[in-house]
Amino acid sequence: MNALTLKKLEFDRVAAYAARFALSPMGSDRLLGSCPFQEREALTEELERVLELRNLLMEGLSLPFSFLPDTRPHLKKLEILESTLEPEELQDVFQLLHASVLLRKFMFQNREVYPRLNDLTIAIWLERSLQAAIRAVIDEQGNVRDTASDALYLIRRELGEGREQVRRKMERLLRHCSANGWLMEDVVAVKNGRLTLALKVEYKHKLSGYIQDYSGSGQTVFIEPGETLELSNRIQHLQIAERREIERVLREVSGKLRAELENIRHNETLLSEFDSIYARGRFAVEIGGVLPAISTDRTLRIVRGYHPWLLISHRDKKVVPLDLDLGEDEHVLVISGPNAGGKTVAMKTAGLLCCMLLHGYLPPCSESSVFPLFSNIFIEIGDDQSIDNDLSTFSSHLEEIRKIIGSAGSRDLVLVDELCAGTDVEEGGAIARAIIEELLERGCKCVVTTHIGELKAYAHERAGVLNGAMEFDRTGLQPTFRFIKGLPGNSFAFAMMKRMGFPEKMIERAAGYMHGEKIGLETMLDDLKSMLEENRSLRKRLGEENAALDERERSMREEESKLLRRQRELKLGVSREIMREVEHARKEIKGILQEVKNAPSDEEAVREARNKLGRKLQEAVRKAGERDEENRFTGDLSIREGDLVRFLDSNATGEVESVSRDTAIVRCGNFRLTTSLRNLEKISRKEERKMQRSPEVPGKKSSWSVASGLFESTRLDLRGLAGDEAIMKIDRFIDSMRLNGIRSGIIVHGKGSGALRQRTAEFLQQHPSVKNFRLGEWDEGGTGVTVVELK
Repeated sequence: MNALTLKKLEFDRVAAYAARFALSPMGSDRLLGSCPFQEREALTEELERVLELRNLLMEGLSLPFSFLPDTRPHLKKLEILESTLEPEELQDVFQLLHASVLLRKFMFQNREVYPRLNDLTIAIWLERSLQAAIRAVIDEQGNVRDTASDALYLIRRELGEGREQVRRKMERLLRHCSANGWLMEDVVAVKNGRLTLALKVEYKHKLSGYIQDYSGSGQTVFIEPGETLELSNRIQHLQIAERREIERVLREVSGKLRAELENIRHNETLLSEFDSIYARGRFAVEIGGVLPAISTDRTLRIVRGYHPWLLISHRDKKVVPLDLDLGEDEHVLVISGPNAGGKTVAMKTAGLLCCMLLHGYLPPCSESSVFPLFSNIFIEIGDDQSIDNDLSTFSSHLEEIRKIIGSAGSRDLVLVDELCAGTDVEEGGAIARAIIEELLERGCKCVVTTHIGELKAYAHERAGVLNGAMEFDRTGLQPTFRFIKGLPGNSFAFAMMKRMGFPEKMIERAAGYMHGEKIGLETMLDDLKSMLEENRSLRKRLGEENAALDERERSMREEESKLLRRQRELKLGVSREIMREVEHARKEIKGILQEVKNAPSDEEAVREARNKLGRKLQEAVRKAGERDEENRFTGDLSIREGDLVRFLDSNATGEVESVSRDTAIVRCGNFRLTTSLRNLEKISRKEERKMQRSPEVPGKKSSWSVASGLFESTRLDLRGLAGDEAIMKIDRFIDSMRLNGIRSGIIVHGKGSGALRQRTAEFLQQHPSVKNFRLGEWDEGGTGVTVVELK
């Protein structure tokens, strides 16, 4: 993809704008010099990094640094042996190394949220000793510290003392000369690097010393006092020693950096790459860039795609998005329509979005968009007429197309504006068809714009070629800039004349010159577009009506759910009443049996006991019949697979895996429970979290939910019980499951000697309500549990 193609697509303007967001010239240059990706995996990884950084910025987070220095010239300088970096250059290298550590630490702390960025920065070379070495020599303002070396410390201390002595002597001489009126200026001046007093020229012999300079008028003479000469010479020698010691210290630190030059350059490369990702991330935030799908075939689907430069330059204006869909077998799209109707913009938008994606940018479109991985993009657009080369507009146009045909392949995108315009219409149409046929043979994806009517008919008939039009509002005589797939466009030249104010008589005369067939074709196209507009309105109205029906159905379901909830609450009270009645009946039966045992030979007592049992049986059958009649309700039929539900007899929650008539299989943690719909209530995620956070009722055992993993109503622990006591608990357990509509449960008997497991199996085998039972799987408790399923 050459520079001319990028310029014609306006990608260079987009890249230059995005590069302004970089934190350093390194990142900006890397972004501007980037090449398109050729491998799907590498491109996907890069786009995901940009997406993560965009998300980071949109979440209000910021990087641990706000700028990056440009260290490229400094590292280039270090390549020269014995070269020395200046203090400000050392400061830049320190900032680079420090930013490297901060960035790696920051991304590692957020590695679960931004894994792709962490994968990039985890390769950063971590180094502390060089930072310490630089900071020991250079302070935060970039000045060489007094403590950079022992020698420098002594030199600067002696310098300070010497300067203080000179200052005191100069102040004393200044007061003396001022009192005698010898001074022209009451200040100490520096001339030729020496401290002097500005005396009037007629008093120059009053002060012994050395003349360093005269003023421009010659009325002032600058004299260095002889008293300070020796001290000034000493200070000058110390300054020379100071410079030499600083050079030595800087040379020593520079040598340490030179030893790690490759590692420092490695960090520089990674940070410049990260900076380019940062710039693209900020650019994506500004234009609304997203990560679309990258097709494995050659499908190109742009959903609500925007030209990024229009978004930047038309911030206060409405920009119409592009919707364009080219399937695997749709190779060439011929776009027609009115002048200034958006044909060229639509074509360039498609090409620019593809180009941005190939260069690692997030394009401004819908996430449902799909882009193929093009190897190259070719474009022919504009007037390249050349006087020097004696080429006309048409000749230049053909020359560019010849170059494209010679290079384009099956994985390339070709864009041609006004194909074969600028010559005889009939000849231009024939040449255009030949060009499209050649591109079809090469397997290119191609988008062309045209006004040639023959090409519209050709696109309608030729397999792999399809028409597209830019919509025009006939009422307002304005283009809408909306793309319509499958129909050729009308040029609307007469409408444009009317809009521009041409006389009606002239417009009618021009229309009269057209052939009847042409007029019929234009009229047919107008009628087809009117039908499309009508269909669009009908679809919109239908969508609104469907939305209203959905809202009504949702409201009805909510009301139904409220009624069902109330009904279930009432039935839950009935179920509890039944449990109390059953327990009461057990006690009465136990009492009757005890009476028989106490008087086994008393026939009257036995007969009375049998009568009592018969009356209890009849009463139980009658009540069971009444409740069966009441309980014919099958439950909430709106419960579907994937719904969150709550068991009405507890706070247990789970997710519905499947529904069959009036029963459902609910997954609760590692368990699947089969239960009646009448025992379930649909809940929301918010309600589920609220139930999980709510404290337990005192004296009530916790229920088994998705969060806790324990659901007592389906789990019975027999460990430590005697055989008869265990059988009694199993019997009650099965009764409780039946009353609550629960079809399966787990009996925990432990492994031990196996006696309790054997006793449990014998009882379950004879129980009329048990459908089947089995030992638990390894993740259910193994041979230490028995899973029972009721009929």
